Amino acid sequence: MVMSWATGFVWEWLPEQVGLDAVPWWWVVLGLLVGAVLILAAQRLGPGMGSPLEGFHFDVGPSRAIAALSVALATLVFGGVLGPEAPLIVVGTVIGGLVTRGKSPEVQQLAMALGGIAAIGTILGNPFIAAFMLLEFAALGAMPRQALIPMFVALGSGYLVLTGIGPFAGLGEVGLAVPGLTEVDQLTFGDLLWGLVVALIAGVAVLLSRQVGYGFQRVAKVRPAVAIIVSALVIGGLATFVMLAFDQPYNVVPFSGETAMEALLTESSALAVLAIVVAKALAYGVSLGGGWRGGPIFPATYIGVAAAVLVSLVITSTPMSALVVAGMAAGVAAMLKLPFTAGLLAIVIGAGAGFVVTPMAIIGAIVGVVLRMAYDKATGRTGVPMTP
Repeated sequence: MVMSWATGFVWEWLPEQVGLDAVPWWWVVLGLLVGAVLILAAQRLGPGMGSPLEGFHFDVGPSRAIAALSVALATLVFGGVLGPEAPLIVVGTVIGGLVTRGKSPEVQQLAMALGGIAAIGTILGNPFIAAFMLLEFAALGAMPRQALIPMFVALGSGYLVLTGIGPFAGLGEVGLAVPGLTEVDQLTFGDLLWGLVVALIAGVAVLLSRQVGYGFQRVAKVRPAVAIIVSALVIGGLATFVMLAFDQPYNVVPFSGETAMEALLTESSALAVLAIVVAKALAYGVSLGGGWRGGPIFPATYIGVAAAVLVSLVITSTPMSALVVAGMAAGVAAMLKLPFTAGLLAIVIGAGAGFVVTPMAIIGAIVGVVLRMAYDKATGRTGVPMTP
């Protein structure tokens, strides 16, 4: 709620008050610089959450809450290319830590993990997506199998907070979906082939983001102020180029991407979409490593959607909806190295395409995780997508 109000204040109310009919390029650059300065100020409050390049973090307790949430709020409100799932995890871990204050470290760690899992289950649209994530965490050895049942219960409890029970109406379900997708009646061999192409494009673009992120992270560890300011200028410069060269709205390159998907699906210029894919991937990368803090999922889905739109503008015989599902699955799998979670997430978010496109999600998830495994082998990185 706070994030929604603050975003509306900065990007809608304030521009109207100064007489702007639309958000200009310089407002985007200025907003990103303000966000960078606020992040530097918040970092003085102490250590917050870790880098999104290192996976999900379930170790942020009450003592780190103000710093972590302040940096995340500045990121999400002022245009950092990251999603809201990581700050929600922090809210859950902080609640878990507060409830078990004074208990043993083991009990407190479990409670924080339960709170974080319950929180992320509320943003993904369906608790079974987070449940699949837990199973993959356990398979990778990132969490003990004994914690699966308590966490499954936490997911159900968190979802009841949204849907309500008895006299409690609930807070309202999250309507997470790609808008405007049409249902696919039947797939063809050509659809599978072009889905593979989309998955390759999306996966490579997301891995480009990771590589850029690691480069900026090296700078951020030595000169954090330089890294965050330069990353703000890079994102602003990329946004300015896309806005002026292709007449695109201000939110196409900055932010996590959920609010810009509808306009993206109606874009008719392949060159414009190509520019968006490249600009978004680079902006995502500098956000991952430049000191911004948020979740890694939603920008990866946006890049997958953009890759699908790009191919569908060139190959008009294949339904865009099917390609969108393949692209989202590939992008998320390449980022998280969780193929089952990525495939299910793509099916849920792309529900408008129908269940016929399930093989497209599987193709995308497999391509994405294979690309990620090859990337990890080539770079010597073997980290798991979770910090317990």
